[in-house]
Amino acid sequence: MIKPPKERVLPRGRVATWNREQLDKLTTLDLRALLENAERLNETEISALCQELLASRRRRKAATARG
Repeated sequence: MIKPPKERVLPRGRVATWNREQLDKLTTLDLRALLENAERLNETEISALCQELLASRRRRKAATARG
């Protein structure tokens, strides 16, 4: 029987190294995936940044569509 590792392979909080500029470079699809992961891992700062950027992209797209 395989035993689970005693220590985490990757340290917790690794996501916290993201900043707004890095997130803004992601595609909308990637940003949504990161948001889902951040929410699942309770990474509130990253989640908030993702939500903010996604909202701004929707506003920008809506403004462009109106002409």
